Amino acid sequence: MEEMCAVVASVCRLLGGIGLFFAGIRLLRAGLGSTAGRRAESALRGFTRTPLAATVTGTVVTAVLQSSSAVTITVVGLVDAGVLDLYQAFGVIMGANLGTCVTAQIVSFRAESLGAPAVCAGLALYLAAKRRLHRDIGVALAGLGCILWGVGVTSSATAWLAGAPWLVESLVVLGQVPTLGVMAGAAFTGVIQSSSVATVVLISLARQGIMDLRSALAVALGGNIGTCVTPLIASVGASRAARKTAVLHLAFNVVGVACVLPVFRAFVRLVEAISPQDPGHGIANAHTLFNLLSIVVVLPWSRRFVDIVRGGRTWTS
Repeated sequence: MEEMCAVVASVCRLLGGIGLFFAGIRLLRAGLGSTAGRRAESALRGFTRTPLAATVTGTVVTAVLQSSSAVTITVVGLVDAGVLDLYQAFGVIMGANLGTCVTAQIVSFRAESLGAPAVCAGLALYLAAKRRLHRDIGVALAGLGCILWGVGVTSSATAWLAGAPWLVESLVVLGQVPTLGVMAGAAFTGVIQSSSVATVVLISLARQGIMDLRSALAVALGGNIGTCVTPLIASVGASRAARKTAVLHLAFNVVGVACVLPVFRAFVRLVEAISPQDPGHGIANAHTLFNLLSIVVVLPWSRRFVDIVRGGRTWTS
């Protein structure tokens, strides 16, 4: 009975931590959105003339808004409205994949203890400020605090999993078969519709010693595929061009994962070589490295990639 109560309490803490993380993302986006969000759409329109410019634009906007799904959905809408063509949209999507790594890098540092103070400071600034800009900064600071606080709560909530042999054995199996880990990561991220939250959970499990780095990286790769679910849903009922944009997002991530799986062991060794002992940094660095390498490989022939995915004909918006 006591064990069951402990499990229920841990699950509640886990849900609470994820809730804090989601709230933090929304607050951070709201605080930055009033100053940066109004210019985001015009930036997507004006700075996507070349694939490189579109990629940089997608990276910067996603890093500011802290949501690759939000940026990708916006791109789907702009394509649907005829503002962007598929070539411009694909560049922004590649950049959005890289920009979302900022969140993973933030949560990979052990700054959980700063969460509550940051929330308090943000709220105090919001209540005391008279200028709109200062209130926006307060909201953004409170959002960052919620993210850090949520990481701490999530980490503590997963501690009980160390005593679950069935889970440990399952994770060992996934580690031995990276393809299964990718499938599990895609399903998990697709359900919660947030690769950032999935990364937080993976970092927590790795730091608890429940999941080794190899298994965590396989699941993290799958998260790149699972995060495509939201744009695919958003494209339902939209124009053919908008649907193709969502499919491009999925194809880019699937191709990237498919290229890494045959050399997965070498990828793990590379991550271990460039990362410190903390597995949290390793997961965050792997997430960044994967998306960066995917862009480096695809960017030079991005227009051809778009042509292949859409069927080989020259596209006009």
